[in-house]
Amino acid sequence: RFVADPYGPAGSRMYRTGDVARWSRTGELEYLGRSDDQVKVRGFRIELGEIETVLATHPSVAQNAVVVREDSPGLKRLAAYVVPAAGTVFDAEALRAHIGATLPDYMVPAAVVALDALPLTVNGKLDRKQLPAPGADAAPGGRGPRSAQEEVLCGLFAEVLKVDRVGIDDSFFELGGDSITSIQLVSRIRSVLGVKLSNRGIFETPTVAQLTDKLGTGQDGDGFEVLLPLRTGGERPPLFCVHGAGGLSWPYSTLLAHIAGEYPVYGLQARGLDGEGAIATSVEEMAADYVEQIRSVQPAGPYHLLGWSFGGLVAHEIATQLTEAGERVALLANLDQTPYDESWQDDDYTLPTERDVLETLLDFVGFDLAEVRSQPLDHRRAMELIRSRDSALGSLEEHHISAFVKVGINNHVLSAAYRPRRFDGELLLFVSTAGTDDPAAKTVDSVAAWEPYVAGAVTTHPVHAHHGHLLQPGPAAEIGRVVLEKLAGQPALVR
Repeated sequence: RFVADPYGPAGSRMYRTGDVARWSRTGELEYLGRSDDQVKVRGFRIELGEIETVLATHPSVAQNAVVVREDSPGLKRLAAYVVPAAGTVFDAEALRAHIGATLPDYMVPAAVVALDALPLTVNGKLDRKQLPAPGADAAPGGRGPRSAQEEVLCGLFAEVLKVDRVGIDDSFFELGGDSITSIQLVSRIRSVLGVKLSNRGIFETPTVAQLTDKLGTGQDGDGFEVLLPLRTGGERPPLFCVHGAGGLSWPYSTLLAHIAGEYPVYGLQARGLDGEGAIATSVEEMAADYVEQIRSVQPAGPYHLLGWSFGGLVAHEIATQLTEAGERVALLANLDQTPYDESWQDDDYTLPTERDVLETLLDFVGFDLAEVRSQPLDHRRAMELIRSRDSALGSLEEHHISAFVKVGINNHVLSAAYRPRRFDGELLLFVSTAGTDDPAAKTVDSVAAWEPYVAGAVTTHPVHAHHGHLLQPGPAAEIGRVVLEKLAGQPALVR
């Protein structure tokens, strides 16, 4: 505030900042702190007393104190400590919402902690040193993601909060988030999932489970529908990703962070994963089914298709059927799959067992199979291991595994019988080079295998990862970057 200036002419004023300082013996001005409760957090000047006053008006609060904590070097955050009123139920999020209804977002504490009593010094003043760190008695964890979208959201929460993992019931703010980091999170969610979310959205739904319900990001199905929405927002032509031999398209969620949010992304999944639907009898039949699914969301081209492993064969057939119908396929991308021919022998093939499927899932989420194979493995143990890696695959039930075995065997038979027709377009071919003695020779052979069936150029991109690991985070980032470059060169969709 302004006060009379005793050193100047009559009527002059000085501004009392509230800062406390002193001159040192060497003539330096040393800053000692504040004479009031005003603090500065992320560039905002905040009166802690204002927050305490608003918090005290809530009927469930008997006493409270608000402080600034710096539990991580350089990272200052507001924390509120509350002694609940007798007979009331403590609800941290309700109290945060109460503060946010009156004060700006930057004055809403990152955490609200319940205490039996506020710690006091011998003089009866608040003993700030005895206030516990928020979340000191709880680590992030809890239920893991139940779907591909929840897996993406858990990853984004952990990325912004700089923690190893986040469960779907963990509160963003109880894990250390605040108004500034919530804006960063909203920006990342908009970019990756292509959804509309206000900056207050995280305050209203601070957990992944709550946010998933709010966004409605394709969760009306059970995750095994034929057309799986991975990202529905965006005004550009969608990218349609065809499942591998196992039938699931959940693994394609790793591409979302690397393909701009203006492009919707859908997965195509095999029928029969629910253990009930009839499975396809040929690649051609499967592709015709998927063409109908694709046209239900995009009636006309240009179309963008991508297939991993067995999905590369199906994507080729989809592209062929679409072009024969007069449509334009602007992108056909194949993740390391070549066609079979009459010389291929099936003598060494053995039917996969349930353990084979479980090991494939464990391999995909990053476990060393050399260690896994020395241990007993059943469905319960496999799901425990997968959930420890925060993968949505950990939500699979035993009957799903049995269905995967059936679908996988069928897809193997279909791939061996399929003979591609000539596609009137170009092919972007990703070649897995890890574990290959001569990557260059493999690339040449892969191109030679596809050239008879592609009218345009076959462009290759080597990826140093094993075939089964191409959609793990590292390789997926590289693949997503290349696919985005191709997509960016295509015209916008006219609606």
